[in-house]
Amino acid sequence: MNSLAFAAFLVSFKLATAAKATIAALIAASAALFGTTITAPTPGPLVPTASPDSDTAVGQAANLPFQYEVLTGTTDVIQGGGGGLGSVNGGAAAPICGTSFIETAGVDAATLAAPAAGAPSAGGNDGLEITIVDNSGHAHTVTAPANSIVPAHHLLTFNGTRGSFVTLVARNGVWIPLASSGVTPS
Repeated sequence: MNSLAFAAFLVSFKLATAAKATIAALIAASAALFGTTITAPTPGPLVPTASPDSDTAVGQAANLPFQYEVLTGTTDVIQGGGGGLGSVNGGAAAPICGTSFIETAGVDAATLAAPAAGAPSAGGNDGLEITIVDNSGHAHTVTAPANSIVPAHHLLTFNGTRGSFVTLVARNGVWIPLASSGVTPS
């Protein structure tokens, strides 16, 4: 690698690192604004930050399914760990992927955004899965935009039994339920 290519690499690496810090700050600010209290976001890096692949779509994609978050608020925004490929795809929204444990002391009226259509490397959610688990035993609800949960639903209602869960996979801008127990879509 010549010195010019190496200098270009260093500049792009520093820009990507700065973008990650900016995205993290924006996520934290939006959490305060919208009432989300993610007490334990866990990015679960299988590809460590010391790796040259940590800032690549491939490296970060390996980490996405293993992220989780613990929700303890009353109006949480579900992210599945708040993972991100933003620094490698032009600052697109963080993919919604991983596992969300709802551990609110009472009922949590959570929200879930509709997934973005397209590949994760292009800022989309296609093929990514999220599992939402009731770990407190309350009748939580998860509200998504109209018709964003197949076949034509927008609400998931938990039955109040600890361990109830739903697993959703994203495809073409909708969530497709793969498995559930104790959760009713409507």
